[in-house]
Amino acid sequence: MELLNDREKIVLELVMEHYIVSAEPIGSITISKTMKNKLSSATIRNIMVDLEEIGFLYKPHAVAGRIPTPKAFRYYVNSLPLFGIPGKRALKVLESLTRPHYAYVEEIMEDASKMLAAMSSYTSIVVEPKVDTMLFKEIEFVRLSRNTILMVFVTSSGIVHKRLVDTVEDIAINVLNEMKGYMNEKFSGMPFYVLKDAILQDLKKDRENFAMLYKKIKDTLDVIIGEEEKREVYIEGTSKMIGSPEFSDIAKLKDLFKALENKEKLVKLLDSCLREEGINVIIGNESDVREMKDMSIIMSTYRITEKSWGILGVIGPMRMNYSKIIPIVDYTAKTMTDILSFM
Repeated sequence: MELLNDREKIVLELVMEHYIVSAEPIGSITISKTMKNKLSSATIRNIMVDLEEIGFLYKPHAVAGRIPTPKAFRYYVNSLPLFGIPGKRALKVLESLTRPHYAYVEEIMEDASKMLAAMSSYTSIVVEPKVDTMLFKEIEFVRLSRNTILMVFVTSSGIVHKRLVDTVEDIAINVLNEMKGYMNEKFSGMPFYVLKDAILQDLKKDRENFAMLYKKIKDTLDVIIGEEEKREVYIEGTSKMIGSPEFSDIAKLKDLFKALENKEKLVKLLDSCLREEGINVIIGNESDVREMKDMSIIMSTYRITEKSWGILGVIGPMRMNYSKIIPIVDYTAKTMTDILSFM
């Protein structure tokens, strides 16, 4: 990333701030007035030309002002000071997340998504953690017919995963109950990725009466863990995009809605871009999703256990007010982690 001199930094920051509010090209006269004529419009125009030459600004029309490029937004985000706490309104909204006594994690994720959309005025997304990182609590078997069983896996945080299994052979109720008691006693508190290996080890031992059922459980776990992009996703506030100037073009708006409907693709994108805990910002084409080239995603992680975390964030136009939205996302993630630690 290029190093900018002091004048270039000031002008670029002012262009960014004006564009975030107006969504309109910014001219040198506007910047000069904002600076109370400390620099002439001619001087500012020359600085803006320099910024355009190194890829920070773009002139959409011959007679119009300039707008920031994705490169400028990346520079701007990277230059933001350490984010503090959200504003009073956002804090009041988040307080309501801590009041209810939630019985299920899914309720917390759903409420957090609604609150993020309300606080940011953009689209929110909350993704449950990967199954393989969660801790196994218990298993339940529901015998639906002679050859069909509903397997119910419950995590330590209360998240439930269900799968219908064809057993071919008839498995007696007493065998199902014995298996349930055995697994719940031996494997409770074990991460799901370790649980698979533990089942394999048990299969090699002398447990012939469990062999076929064990094989079905392992196969079911393989499916659940292998479908990591099919995790539960809570999206709120998609209609909030309709009023954005960036989506006055109906075709663009349809493309965006199509991208938001493809939850598996969204989860894959978030997983691939999440390189570390804490705030991550994806800007424009950094996402490699064509429909989101004019969008940004501000996301963070929330923890359920030490090694199990989910993702939450805000999706909005590239000209989002990052200094306002980043603290909201960060604080929401920390609030969710605090709530989940006591469940």
